[in-house]
Amino acid sequence: MSITKKERSFSIWIGIAIGVALSSMLVRYALEKKATQTKERPGNYESLQCASGGEPFLPLPEPIKEKIPYGIVVYFENNQTMGDFNQTVFQRSWIIESAGSFRSERLFILAQQQSSSDQFDEDKKFFFYRASEVYLLPHPGIKREEIEQKLDPENYKIIGQNSQSGEWILQIKDFSPIELRSSLSELSKLTRLISSVQLIHWTPSR
Repeated sequence: MSITKKERSFSIWIGIAIGVALSSMLVRYALEKKATQTKERPGNYESLQCASGGEPFLPLPEPIKEKIPYGIVVYFENNQTMGDFNQTVFQRSWIIESAGSFRSERLFILAQQQSSSDQFDEDKKFFFYRASEVYLLPHPGIKREEIEQKLDPENYKIIGQNSQSGEWILQIKDFSPIELRSSLSELSKLTRLISSVQLIHWTPSR
C-alpha cells in the first residue's frame, strides 16, 4: 500500500519537527551543563573555593562584585586584625584575577573589606589595590641597579617607573595576602635605598 504525496509531505514535516525539538533539547542540556560546571569551577564567585589550593572563601560583598563583576578568586584571608588609633580594625582580603585593559592581560586585584566589627556589619569600607605590584620610592641619587642588587630575582622584578612620582614599579611573584604583607615588611627594611614602599591603588577602567 503506497502513501499519498500529502501523507509523505506530512511525514517529512513531522520528522523535521522532531529533529528540531531533539536538537534544541540537546543544545539546552549542553548549555545548562556548561553553566553548572562554570559555577562549580574553583575560583568562580559562586563556587566559594579558591582557585589556588581549593580553600573556601566567603561570598564577595556587593561593592566588590560591582567593581569586579567577573573574576576568579585566587586567595582569601579572613579576620585579619589591625590597630588603628587605639581601635581594632577587622579585615578580609580577596585576591581576584580579572582581565586587564587588553583581553590577554592577567590582572590580579587585592580587594579588602574593613570594619570596626568582627561581624563586618558596621562602618564597612572597601579598598582596591594591584596585588602583584607595589611602588618603591628611591632616595635621591639611588640607581635602579643598586636596588636590584638587594632584591631576590626569583621573587621581585622592577618592570617600570611612574613618570609623575618617580616611584619604581616592582612586580612580586608570590602575592597571597600573607605573602604580600611579608614582602612589604621585607622591602620596607631597605631604608638606605628607598624612602617608602606602598600598594598601588586600583580603579576599574571604563
